[in-house]
Amino acid sequence: MFHRIGNALAGLALALGLTAPVAALAQSDAPLTLLVGYSAGGSADLAARIIAPEISSRIGRTVIVENATGASGMIALQKLINGAADGNTLYYGGFDTVAVPMTNAKVGANWETDTIAVGRTTTTSMAVVVPAQSDYQDMAALLAAGKATPESISYGSPGIGSAQHLLGEIISQRAGVKLLHAPYRGGAQVTNDLLAGVLNSAVLTLSTALPLAKENKIRILAVSGSERAPQAPDVPTLAEIPGMDGLALPLWQGIFAKAGSQADFIAAIDKAIRDALATPEVQKRYADVGFRAAPLATSAFKEFVAQQAMTYKGVIDSAEIVVE
Repeated sequence: MFHRIGNALAGLALALGLTAPVAALAQSDAPLTLLVGYSAGGSADLAARIIAPEISSRIGRTVIVENATGASGMIALQKLINGAADGNTLYYGGFDTVAVPMTNAKVGANWETDTIAVGRTTTTSMAVVVPAQSDYQDMAALLAAGKATPESISYGSPGIGSAQHLLGEIISQRAGVKLLHAPYRGGAQVTNDLLAGVLNSAVLTLSTALPLAKENKIRILAVSGSERAPQAPDVPTLAEIPGMDGLALPLWQGIFAKAGSQADFIAAIDKAIRDALATPEVQKRYADVGFRAAPLATSAFKEFVAQQAMTYKGVIDSAEIVVE
């Protein structure tokens, strides 16, 4: 009898031990900070502010978005890494989280060892575009012109080492073409010079390209995602272009925690993200600002980021892209 009682008490204690951390997470009065590496009103900030209250309502804690701007998002990442793994801080990151440290050794961060990839939230495409008055009607024509005269076709990007720059380099390598990279200090300047005819082409975010295409100011030749964009179903993906088989380089965003964070904390945030993204309301809110709700649970997210990182590293090494 005493043996049975002892086993029952032990089982109860084990059950309480397993559930207590999750309960503590939900009942904590401390606010949870979600770090964003870019300024308020930008695309990353908007995306973070959509998911933050959704996580908050599901874990029972206030989630505060904090903009820690600078160094291509790395100020926010460093703030996460240098902080405590106490379940009070998360980081909202994407391409830059992985690629910026590859191009700038001074950053001194490694997403695999310094963070936990908790869950993916969204994806969107980049778009290869030309001015509306351009003679190039498709990617084949643009690349043929570039092949005929090396560096005769320019493409604008928001800076050296940006996702747009890397995509242009990958296209050049795959097509055997030497395109002329024109780096700018931001996307707005790229768009201005593209519309002015200073640039032959540019790589823009799809959310920037779509309104311009609807106004007949630019022509979208291809998108970088794994699927055609629902907003532009007639535009092919790069993977559909001869010589670009399998090429998919979406822009993505997700939530990271500091390495060493408790497993129950990670599991709770992961579940909150996936539950939120399953709702039509959240899906629509993301679609309205040019994103696709694209949840990936922790293990799948880590695998996805690792695969993308291999692609980034390949082009960064081969093109010798360095940012100082």
